[in-house]
Amino acid sequence: MSEPTDRLETALEQVGAEHEPRPGWEARVLAAIDQKPCRRGFWLAGAVAAVLAIVVLIALPTRQLDGRVALHVTVTAVAPTMRGTGAHVGDRVHASATSGARYRSIWVYRNAHELVVVCPGGLSCASSRDATVADVTLQADGSYAFLAVASSSPLPAPHGLYDVDRVAAERAGAVTQSEHLVVR
Repeated sequence: MSEPTDRLETALEQVGAEHEPRPGWEARVLAAIDQKPCRRGFWLAGAVAAVLAIVVLIALPTRQLDGRVALHVTVTAVAPTMRGTGAHVGDRVHASATSGARYRSIWVYRNAHELVVVCPGGLSCASSRDATVADVTLQADGSYAFLAVASSSPLPAPHGLYDVDRVAAERAGAVTQSEHLVVR
């Protein structure tokens, strides 16, 4: 070929030569890959996680007793009644107590001296973060008292007498709310 073409080919072969890696680059990359991972990343991740946990705990609202407990009692008739709007034996009662207090309970009494249900803990009880629920089937006639109790400290155990248990709970710092229902 001609001399100008040879020079041009030689020049084209050398284009980008300044960007070629230095000899032995493959051995250096393989050696770096075989090294054990750096542990500094784990320490940094742990520190970041700890700081985030502290921030979340500080930012979460604390559940404090606001001095109130709400009690809602609903009666569902099982059989149609001939007259009257009161509750009857066999009807279902759904009672729910809501409060921001840490400890919350529903105590159900019949004729003020027979403790029928204690929630939480009973078979017909359910609890969530803000509510305690009792579902009761009315087994006998009489006067039923539904007592919601809430406190920031553990509640005293009920003994079975409505008035005594309510006073004991209030003396222990709990707030109470009650509803009464006559069953025929």
